[in-house]
Amino acid sequence: MLVALLLLLGLTPANPASSQTSATVRAQIAQAYTLVLRAEQKGGNVSSLVVSLNTAISLVQEADSINSTDPSRAEILYALSSSLALQIIQGSPAVAAAGAASVQTAELALGVETGVLVALAVLAYLYTPRVFWTLWLRAYRGWRVGKK
Repeated sequence: MLVALLLLLGLTPANPASSQTSATVRAQIAQAYTLVLRAEQKGGNVSSLVVSLNTAISLVQEADSINSTDPSRAEILYALSSSLALQIIQGSPAVAAAGAASVQTAELALGVETGVLVALAVLAYLYTPRVFWTLWLRAYRGWRVGKK
């Protein structure tokens, strides 16, 4: 995905009149990419954001390729790509927050599980001999030791 973003940013628009639109959309996509990366680093599920980001990049590439032949359609594609980038920019903080909450919940659960296992290990260490000998004495209660 990073390679596609670098290739996208490296392309130059064919029509200088739409360079402002293209440059603006590219900046929005770069910002969206940065926010998606941060959301992923915080543990968020960014799969839908990545799909939208890839779609936005594809739209910009298509708009760049038809910009000289059909500028009005290229402007529409730039607008669609810009809309997708803005949706990603707006949605990524929620994904990052959900990811951070998920990581915190997982860490809390791990701590509780570890505590329970340690407590069980201590109880087993302390009470296993007592339980064993109690059961042994009950099983062999009627036996007598004597001389032959």
